[in-house]
Amino acid sequence: MKIFRPTEDTRFHIDYTWFEKNGQDINVLIQKYLTPEQQAQLTNSEAEELLDSVDEETGEVHQMTRTMYLVRKTYAHDPGFINPRLPLAELAFRVFLVNGNQPLTARELAARIGRKPAEVLAQLGGRAVYNGIRPILN
Repeated sequence: MKIFRPTEDTRFHIDYTWFEKNGQDINVLIQKYLTPEQQAQLTNSEAEELLDSVDEETGEVHQMTRTMYLVRKTYAHDPGFINPRLPLAELAFRVFLVNGNQPLTARELAARIGRKPAEVLAQLGGRAVYNGIRPILN
């Protein structure tokens, strides 16, 4: 069996099935990353409520939880939400949340978070999976 070794051009994304397989809830992780003020905006019942969101580029309607909607439409504009001083795995997770989990290469992700591609690859391209972020195997 050949071992897959990601490169700086390998695309990464949040693998939502990783959370299920590991008995974790992605919504708990997302709420952990919110400020106390942001957390106060959501009650437990509201956090899981499904909302329609229209993709401004394609016009497609997607459903997402209220938590995810607020992350993408409101919290993403908070300068502290994507802060270069955060740990790399947490910062990458936040970028993928904000961009709708569109795959990014290690180079593209590095450019967005102000880190070196080699640093991104070293953190996310190894055997350990952080916050469900995995390479896309082609």
